[in-house]
Parts: sequence; structure tokens; C-alpha cells
Amino acid sequence: FSSAPAKFDNNFPAADSPDCTTAPALHTTHTKMSDEATYKLQHPGSCTGMFWRDAAAAGVDDAAAKKGGDDWPRNGALLRGTAVADGKFLKVSAWQQAGGTEFVDAAGLYMPFAQGGPLLHKQ
Repeated sequence: FSSAPAKFDNNFPAADSPDCTTAPALHTTHTKMSDEATYKLQHPGSCTGMFWRDAAAAGVDDAAAKKGGDDWPRNGALLRGTAVADGKFLKVSAWQQAGGTEFVDAAGLYMPFAQGGPLLHKQ
């Protein structure tokens, strides 16, 4: 993974690709849709983190301007938000980079719950 700024790309390769930037394998729901919770990001493979997804990638209608996603979260980052898209994506309301001490407010940022295995782990 490079340290490139946040990337919003809806043209994902096949879900079974080992590439860290691919679409997630979607097979589980993770929380009640209306409950906000905090999750720790830990990629199940060799990736050091995961880039943000946008609303279109999550399959939701959200016109919010992207905010707080100038960097991509590394393993150990904490993401706060609510489950959307039948529990397949987290709509992020705030996040804290791995090793950081403060949460940054976010809007228009999404993270899949799974990427070749569990990606987000409820805290």
C-alpha cells in the first residue's frame, strides 16, 4: 500500500482478488443498522490498512461532501459510525488513526466490514 491520499474508486476488481484495494467479500451483517459503535480496523491479510469507500461503492444514497478522509486508516485505526447497506458497510462519523490520540469528524466516508475476512472489529 502506498501512502497516497484517500482514494474513491468504484471500479473494483473481482471480490476474490488478493489485492488490498478490491471489493470486499460480503457475507455477514455486523450490528443493528441504527446503533453507532466503534470498530478497530485490522486487515485479515497482509495489507497495512484500507482506503476509504464512497457512498456509491457502499450502495447507499448519500450526497454528503467527503470530510475527514485526507489519509487512509491503517491497521489499528478506530472508526466510529453506523452500519448501512444491510450491515455490509460502516458509515463513518469519526475516526482515529492508528497510534493517534484524537478522533477526526468524518462525512461521506465508508468502510466495508469484510475484505477477504473480517476487517472491522467491534470495540
